[in-house]
Amino acid sequence: MTLSSDLRKLSNSNGDQFHKFLQVFEQIIDILKEFKDNYEKKLNFTKLVKIFNIPDIYTNELISLLLGNQDIFQNVFQDYHLKKKKENNSVYLITEKKILVEIVFSTAQIKLLNDIIYTFKFIKRGKGFDIIRNGTKLLANLKSLKSEHPYLFESKENGLIYPSSLGLELGDLILSYNKGSKEIKELTIDNYTIVVRDDE
Repeated sequence: MTLSSDLRKLSNSNGDQFHKFLQVFEQIIDILKEFKDNYEKKLNFTKLVKIFNIPDIYTNELISLLLGNQDIFQNVFQDYHLKKKKENNSVYLITEKKILVEIVFSTAQIKLLNDIIYTFKFIKRGKGFDIIRNGTKLLANLKSLKSEHPYLFESKENGLIYPSSLGLELGDLILSYNKGSKEIKELTIDNYTIVVRDDE
């Protein structure tokens, strides 16, 4: 008996049981997301499967399923988006090619974004920046960076400036690289290729 064969039985015999499996699988995916900014940590998978009452014989199959999903999205769909489409009363999965946009940053801009995201997350605790009233050097530099790379930030109704989703994701990657003392040369986030280059 294998996990895949059990899944087929679940889907054929009991929709509620299959739904419960999907809920557990989704919870495991959410737990894996905790690796973000904590890449040096270890996840005790043996303990995890016990929490969800998953039999030991399925542990390796579940790991293979997770790693297989990682592989398919890193390789098969690396340059494509997977999307849902309804047509003729049927639901299809289709692919759409990613249009990559190259964004060039200087090393100084990368360091500045690191400082901005660190301040936003750990000092201001998610509160926005007031670039009009407060005249600190960091805010002056933020204003300059926003002028050159406006997609990294967004203005809200309260008049404050916040990092955009792209700005936060890039900032989190920079923080992670800095924590591991890794040099950043090129990163890919969704449709964006981030290149760090200093013109001589």
